[in-house]
Amino acid sequence: MRSLFLDAPGQLSLRDVPIPEPGPGELLVRVRAATTCGTDLKAFRRGHPKIPMPGPFGHEYSGEVAAVGEGAAFREGEAVMGVHSAPCQRCFWCLRGQENLCESIMETMVLGSFAEYLLIPERIARLNVYPKPDDLPFAQASLLEPLSSVAQGVLELRRSGVLPGVENALVIGPGAIGLMWLAALRAEGVSNVTVAGRNKTRLAVAEGMGARIEPAEAIPPLDPGYDLVIEATGQVAIWESSVDHARRGGTVVLFGGPPGGTRVSFNTHRLHYDQISLLSPFHFGTEAVRLSREWLLSLDFSALLSGDRPLEEATEVFADLEAGKGVKYVFRP
Repeated sequence: MRSLFLDAPGQLSLRDVPIPEPGPGELLVRVRAATTCGTDLKAFRRGHPKIPMPGPFGHEYSGEVAAVGEGAAFREGEAVMGVHSAPCQRCFWCLRGQENLCESIMETMVLGSFAEYLLIPERIARLNVYPKPDDLPFAQASLLEPLSSVAQGVLELRRSGVLPGVENALVIGPGAIGLMWLAALRAEGVSNVTVAGRNKTRLAVAEGMGARIEPAEAIPPLDPGYDLVIEATGQVAIWESSVDHARRGGTVVLFGGPPGGTRVSFNTHRLHYDQISLLSPFHFGTEAVRLSREWLLSLDFSALLSGDRPLEEATEVFADLEAGKGVKYVFRP
């Protein structure tokens, strides 16, 4: 089968590798759609500690079950949608309702969705793979994984008592994650959402999804400030300035991941005397995957998809994303 490999930062190769055979409880999925994401772009730019090089690339997917291992809960030919990880449900964090922090969740994730077939380990197949309804396109179904990370953030806001109750929100960064946050907040009943950024094309997508849009350098002052601010750029400077846009008693979600080893500083007077709450949700647990699936079944995310591209154009695809062209591209191996 054909499989796209990340050989080194900026270097991709399309290889012919054996088709895996599923073991007990495992699934072999014939990939029908695999979407690009910001983590892929980071890895392409500078490498990633959780994405080995050289190694199979991509982790968002949907498709059809091509083969099943003994005891698997699906049947051959069934359309499925899934994510690339699952918690152990036994460690310290899992037993305390923090599955997203599971001690082995990142060590057992599956990579290689930019390929004709993808082998899904038993733990993921059992916990985080779902049947795909016929009326949900494969491309949108492949958004289950990135949307799950946003769902984890929404769950943390619910548990903190921030949601429901937000009257206005600011999303900084109109990339795929920022646009998913926009859709999620509107689904949570937040009608007044402003999206700020520099990419005019992506801002136009946000406007089409119901947001008020603003250039990043001119985020409008809102007196007394925003109830909720979502940082979705992963830039250190934006992490630091995001607290300036929250109202007294407001909440800032530091969602974008800056490069490893970086540090930030905050205005301590604002954090303390204005009682600004900071949240930085990471990854997702099974509850978040279920919520993500509910959104995919009820909301339209087609505006995030910038078109189909062949695997042979993968280098050009990531060059386009790096240049700010498009939001998410779809490979159909």
